[in-house]
Parts: sequence; C-alpha cells; structure tokens
Amino acid sequence: MTQDTQPTTADEWFALGNACAQRGEHQTALDCFERVLLERPADPGVYNNLGSTLVRMERFPEALTRYRQAEALDPDNADIHHNIGWILEQTHQLEEAVAEYRRAVQFGALVDGSYNNMANCLQSLGRFDEAHEAYRRAIEIAPQSMLYYRNFVQSKRMTLDDPCFVAMEKLAQDAESLTPDNQAQLHFAMGYALADLGQNDRSFEHLLKGNALHRRSINYNEPMTLGLFGQLPQLLSADVLKAKHGLGDPSESPVFIVGMPRSGSTLIEQILASHPQVFGAGERPDFGKALVGSLARDNTDPVRLSFDAMQNATAAQLAPLGADYLRRIGIEVRNADSYRRITDKYPFNFINIGLIHLALPNARFIHSRRSPVEVCLSIYSRIFQDVPFGYDLGELGRYYRAYDQLMAHWREALPEGVMIDVQYEDLVDDLEGNVRRMLAHCGLDWDERCLSFHQTERQVNTASASQVRKPLFRTSLERWRPAAELLQPLYDGLGPELLEAERKRAAA
Repeated sequence: MTQDTQPTTADEWFALGNACAQRGEHQTALDCFERVLLERPADPGVYNNLGSTLVRMERFPEALTRYRQAEALDPDNADIHHNIGWILEQTHQLEEAVAEYRRAVQFGALVDGSYNNMANCLQSLGRFDEAHEAYRRAIEIAPQSMLYYRNFVQSKRMTLDDPCFVAMEKLAQDAESLTPDNQAQLHFAMGYALADLGQNDRSFEHLLKGNALHRRSINYNEPMTLGLFGQLPQLLSADVLKAKHGLGDPSESPVFIVGMPRSGSTLIEQILASHPQVFGAGERPDFGKALVGSLARDNTDPVRLSFDAMQNATAAQLAPLGADYLRRIGIEVRNADSYRRITDKYPFNFINIGLIHLALPNARFIHSRRSPVEVCLSIYSRIFQDVPFGYDLGELGRYYRAYDQLMAHWREALPEGVMIDVQYEDLVDDLEGNVRRMLAHCGLDWDERCLSFHQTERQVNTASASQVRKPLFRTSLERWRPAAELLQPLYDGLGPELLEAERKRAAA
C-alpha cells in the first residue's frame, strides 16, 4: 500500500494505524484504529492498540478504558493484563496494578517484565518479601536481563551465598559478551551488592565501569542546562517576585519538597505524610507539565505565559498556571478535601521555584539539603530515569554547584517564611526539633505520629522506599569514600567553596 493510497479494508486501516503510531502520528493512528472498529468491533487487538496509542499521548484514563474493553473480549491475554497493570502503576494505583500483573503471569509464559513490574509495585507498598520473590522469578525467566538483577540488589542486602549474587559474579567474568546496556546494568548491580558486602574498592571499580558505559547512551546538554540555571536569577529576580506576588492561584494546599536527588526528600515527605492532615503525593512532575502547556499555547491566547517576559506576566496568566497544577495533582488524591496540605517531592522543582511561587503564592517550600559529596556519590551509585547529569563525576559536580548557586538565589529572592532549608544531617541528629520546625512551616499542629514515620503505611515510589520504613541511624550519614584521586573530577566540579563548607560542617 503506497502512502497516497486510501485504505479500503480493515486490515489496511490496521496496518496504517500501526505505521502512524510508529512514526509518532498518534491522532492519525487513533483515527485509523477507530475505522477498523467499524468492521471488527469485537477484535481485542484493536482495542489494545488504541490503548497503547493513548498511552503515548499520556491520556491514561482513556487508555485504561480501551485496555479494559480488550480484556473483556480476551480475558486470558497476558499482554493485555500487563498493559492494564502498567497504566495502574503509572497512576499510582499499586494494589490494583499488582493484581493485574498477577493475572498476566497466570496466563503468560515469558512474563519476566510482569514479575519485575509487580516487584517494583510491591516494594513501593512496603511488601518487601513478596517483592523479592517476584524479582527472583523475573531473573529465573530471563537470566540475561541485568535490569532485574539491579532492581533486586537495590531492594535487598546481598549475602555471598545468595543465588542472585553468585549468578552475577559468574556473569561479570564475561561481561563483554553482554550488550552495552546489560553490561552497564550488571556493573551497577555489582557495585551496589559489593558495597552491601563491605567490598568497597571492588564496588567502586564496577561503578566506574557502569557509569562510563551508561553515559554513552545518555543525551545530556551540559552548556544548555547550566546556562538555564544561570539565566533564571535575572528572569525571576527578587524585584519580579515582589511585583507579581499574589497574582496566582490562592490555594494553600501545596508543599513542594525540593533539592537534589538522594538528599533526604523522601524521608521528609514520609515524616510529613505521617500527619493526618497531609497527603504525600510523591514525585510528581505536574508543575512542569502545566508550565509546558502554558508556554505552548497559541501566541494570541491571553492565558499563554512567555517565559522570557516574566516582568509582564499578569494574573490572567499566572492564576491558570497554578490552577492547572492543582487540577493535575488533585486527580489522584482521594478525598482531597480532608487534607490541609499535599506534598510534592519532585526534586527538580528547585528549577521552577520562582515560577511556582508566582503561580501558587501561598505554597510552601522545604529545601532538602545534604553533604554535596554524599549526595553526588549516592547519585553516582544508581541509574535514574531523569538524571542525565549523574554518570560522569565532573558533570555531576558542576551540576551540583549550579544547583547550589540557584538555590542561594531563591533563598534571597523569596519572601520570608516561604521556604526553609532542612539539612539531612541535622534531621538525623535532632529529629523532633526539625519535625516541629517543618510542621510549623506548613501551618500544622504537632502530631507524635510524625516521629514514628517508619510505621506509616503508604506508597513510596522512589529509590528510598525501604530506607524510610526504618528508624533513623547515624550510620546513614556518611558512606565509604574511594581514594581522593578517583574523586578528583567530582571535587573539581564542586569547586573549593562547597568543599570548604562541607569540611567546616563536618568539623563542627
């Protein structure tokens, strides 16, 4: 069928829909699949493809409806159950997602992905024994998929005789036979496992290899990123924030927990979410999505926000931006009216603090801080979906320094009482004092349950899911560090001022 030939049969419309979906022409693909339904209304594959296309468009509720229609027509199809599970997982309905993944593994044979995703959900729910069993099943089905090993060892402390660790050691002896991605995943898994076993030098050797391999597959534009950080203080100066204050949506609900990944933000949210008047929404990139939607509007649209002309922003532009964020984050907050505060711990909201303050002037910010070297080494030990700067020690250090400088600007530019800093080390040393300070900052009464945060049952969808379900110990404050010459690129990136500040803090 040539490109300019109009399809005449359902099969041709179906093929064209698949081709359009592959090219990213999603709306056209939807139209094609809808044409197929006119002739094949009982074909589960068409509903499944409609669902998959809607997923790519991030229209999750509609995608779920289509997948459910496919399920009704083909209830024993493992792929359809997996797809439903994935949608439920993305919308944080984890119990329901686990149930769908269980149906997928019941009906399918090569269902390693379903076991892996099930394990991720179970870990977020705090059901660690079940998660470990599911990870092991994924590894048994696909022993050459190193992602499953990495997920497993990051959820469970390894022992030398654990079959998973024994298998990894054997695979590492011939790592070059694996694909580059699997090599990187294996090195990260080995790095994490060996650190647990106290074999720190070997651990860091694997991390150096894993990061170098993974960096090759990452698209990270350092000059553009650091350039943006450098421009924000001029675009959103203290004068601009003062002149535009109060124009946004007046909601007092949001609390933004911001900072670098691995700085203690999950712990802060877990503490706050232990309060009965706080809902912990987790890491939600909703403000960025609302901002993109505002910037992408037609030039003639009066609600369109121009990032380069913030000095001219009006209430007609800022209030809808705040309202759109509230709509997005509120979709998944059940009984939202029963909570005074909703926390959003997407760490990279630190970039948008100025705009968030204009769009939501009554929101509060808690800046999660930790020793820069500790943060950077913790980032360097993991693969993240949204951390393109974390796989080269020099890039990592320079990013941290730029982040620190931007936060210094926000600290000076924001009105008093809008943001507080919470130092992870201080939180460990004086838990109650810092919890009282955070609750007061959020306008909340004291509640003893915040001190027993590790007993709070809730979903935790981050790399710290297991840590925040344990009491705080001082042993968590400082990890082993490799020889200084290996870390020199990081030290150079951070710069002497940050290193000197860290030295003074450690000596205090």
